[in-house]
Amino acid sequence: MKEIKEKPNQQQSFQERCLMLDIRMTSQRRLLASVLNESNDHPDVDTIYQRCKAKDKSTSIASIYRSLSLFEDSGLIEKLDMGDGKARFEIKRTDHDHLMDVETGQIHEFKSRELQRLIEEIADEMGFDLTEHRLEIYGRKQGRTACRCYEIKIY
Repeated sequence: MKEIKEKPNQQQSFQERCLMLDIRMTSQRRLLASVLNESNDHPDVDTIYQRCKAKDKSTSIASIYRSLSLFEDSGLIEKLDMGDGKARFEIKRTDHDHLMDVETGQIHEFKSRELQRLIEEIADEMGFDLTEHRLEIYGRKQGRTACRCYEIKIY
């Protein structure tokens, strides 16, 4: 990959970000990018493959694995570990964290200014400039109470 002067930003389309990183967009990669862009959840490889296969019967599972690996290595997507042996994927977008329900498998995305401030404070106290962070919290919902999360998406 070529060295780039300008870092892709999260407002650009996924394909624009790939091009900025000099990733050759084959038809299979364009299809995968489209499926990831359309996902309102955090699909695993099998789900991604099925969605691609529904759009193009010639889709290869090997191409899906290779492209996911390339996209992850390039910092375009993130792999999430739910602890169930299946990696889930999402396009890297604005900073957010995950609260994962260990009983239902639901992934709650949330943003917390207070948590962000604390993480930045910890990094500063330890002599680091924070470049990014990743937080995955696992838990069980308390009874039948409604989710009390704010600024959240549930998948």
